[in-house]
Amino acid sequence: MGVHSKGLFFRPSVMPHSSRALRHVSVLLLGLYFHLVHPIHLSAQTHGQDGKGVLYKDISFQDGTTIRAEIADRPETRQRGLMFRDRLPAGSGMLFIFPQAEPYRFWMKNCKFPLDILWLNAQKEIVYISANTSPCLSDPCPQYGPTQDRALYVLEVAAGFVKKTRLQRGMRVQF
Repeated sequence: MGVHSKGLFFRPSVMPHSSRALRHVSVLLLGLYFHLVHPIHLSAQTHGQDGKGVLYKDISFQDGTTIRAEIADRPETRQRGLMFRDRLPAGSGMLFIFPQAEPYRFWMKNCKFPLDILWLNAQKEIVYISANTSPCLSDPCPQYGPTQDRALYVLEVAAGFVKKTRLQRGMRVQF
C-alpha cells in the first residue's frame, strides 16, 4: 500500500525522507500554514475575551486615554462591524484587523450613530482620519477612507473622540 499525493504515488520503502524527518517537516509545514493563513486570528486570541467569546484589546493614545476595542479580525466580523447596534458605550470601540495593509474603504450602512474612524499602518501610526462620520441614510452610501495610504488596522470610536483627544495623522497608537 502506498501514499497518493498530488498525482504522485510513493511506496513507503522508496520515499525520499525517513519517517522521523517527514514528521518534523510535516509539523513545520503545519505551523507555517497557521502562521501565514491565520496570523491575525491566532494573535487576537491572546487578548481579553468576554463571556460571549468576543475578543477585546485595550488601545492607548498619546494623551493617556485608553479604550477597550472589540476585535474584528475575521471576514464576517469585519463585514458586520458596528451595524445594527444602537450605541457605542463610552470608552469603547472596534478594531478591524486585516491580513495585509491596503487602502481600505468603509461605509456607514446600517450604522445608527456617527463615528470617528482611524486608519493605522503596520507601525500603528494614524495614516487617515474620518471624523464625525455620519450614518448612511440612503443608497448608495458614501465610502470613507484613504485612496492611497495603506492601513493594516482601522479603529472605529464614538464621534467626537478625535477632537477630544486631539488625534492627528502621524500619531502612534499602542496596543
